[in-house]
Amino acid sequence: MRILPTGLLATAAVSLIAGPAHADPACEPLVKAMRAFSEQPGIRQSTYDKDTLLMQSISLKDAMYVRQGGDGSWRKVPFDLDKRKHMAEEALKSMPPSDCSGPRAETRDGVAVNIYSYRQPNPMKPGEFTSASLWVGRADGLPRRMVLSDTSYQSIEYGTFTAPENVAAPRERRPSR
Repeated sequence: MRILPTGLLATAAVSLIAGPAHADPACEPLVKAMRAFSEQPGIRQSTYDKDTLLMQSISLKDAMYVRQGGDGSWRKVPFDLDKRKHMAEEALKSMPPSDCSGPRAETRDGVAVNIYSYRQPNPMKPGEFTSASLWVGRADGLPRRMVLSDTSYQSIEYGTFTAPENVAAPRERRPSR
């Protein structure tokens, strides 16, 4: 299975980030939670389609580690906390949420969350929007789960994580043609 290009990984890693300049005041709590995401020193994300694990990532202060599925080799991506914050700021400008609704209170895995629904420009398909829902922890204001479609979702955990042990050697860069 191919590892996604670094640019796509970076986009996926900050797809939760939304814009600072938007006209919809209903989006303010959502934007605040999305900004808090980019500032966390340790994030573990798992992306699923139905119940199949598609991708995992661990973002640390100094790098991001990604792997396809749950049993492949980890790859180190040069994506530190400063780069994550910078990319978040860029996404803040280009992908603001709109049509926000919520919160709807719920408890998920023992955690009290508020659920927000919104639309956001799709970075992979210019001119199109995607609809999503974001579960935000009521106690800490951090995103916990993002539902992208009827079958696709992402779980998000925060904490003190360490770099995986089985990191594949970097690929040799080939000159451009």
